[in-house]
Amino acid sequence: MKMQSKFKTIGLALFISMFGFGCSQEVQDETNEVVDETQAELNEANVEANREYDEFSAWVTTNAERAETVTADEFREMRTEYNRREAELERESANWDVETRREWEETKADWARFEERVQQRLGNVEDVDVDVDIERENQ
Repeated sequence: MKMQSKFKTIGLALFISMFGFGCSQEVQDETNEVVDETQAELNEANVEANREYDEFSAWVTTNAERAETVTADEFREMRTEYNRREAELERESANWDVETRREWEETKADWARFEERVQQRLGNVEDVDVDVDIERENQ
């Protein structure tokens, strides 16, 4: 029994010393540096994503105010730009927090209302803008 107790004591001492090594100040400092660098990179990425979203949201708001005066050609260009930017932000939206996603849904709803008002005013504006020059020979 005493032999078993000595093995347990030695094992416990080894475990504590290994645990102590893992918690040494140098290891803690290195770990903290890595964590700080990672947090800084994530914060930078979040700031960039928020900036892109804020710019897009402002663009939607500005253009949505023009629903009563926009021409069909301007609307086609705006819709093309919206679709391009929406696709870019939609890929990034999985990493957003709940509040930003809610705002994103509101922005998309604002754009949908804008499109609906323009369609009511101008009729069905097609995505395809055909500009074909055809030369006819008069014989």
